[in-house]
Amino acid sequence: MKKIALFCLGAVFAASAASAVEPPNPKDLIQGTWELNVAKSKFCGAGPQKSVRRIFDAGWGLISTIWTGTAADGKPIDNRYVARYDGQKYPAGINSPAAEAITWKLVDPHRLEFTHWSKDDKVTSTYVRVVSADGQSMTQTGKFVGRDCEETQVFDRK
Repeated sequence: MKKIALFCLGAVFAASAASAVEPPNPKDLIQGTWELNVAKSKFCGAGPQKSVRRIFDAGWGLISTIWTGTAADGKPIDNRYVARYDGQKYPAGINSPAAEAITWKLVDPHRLEFTHWSKDDKVTSTYVRVVSADGQSMTQTGKFVGRDCEETQVFDRK
């Protein structure tokens, strides 16, 4: 009986390990493909129906993000941006002229902090992304200037 229990326990661990997706860069666990878990997320207003972020090293010291999905109103989300984790301002999107800029700071492999800036150089919102110890989930919290609301988005690694 003990052997069967150990076998079953081993099979559970093997299945868990097989279902885990390996992060592409151990020095920056934010990189990878992330799908929003809408049920675990809390929004300031209507949240998206679907949201996927593909974050990867584009070369030349740039991190690229492709953000796709479906907004709350059913319209498609298609935003792309590039940045460096150097504290300099980068456009919040490269699809069209950006209304805001973003500064980025990778605190450690599990934590990224970023700030959105208006064109008149005022902070509009601040965010933190934290990847879980096992690298399989990411939580993004956002605080918005002038609004009494904190947003939490939970993503699963794909």
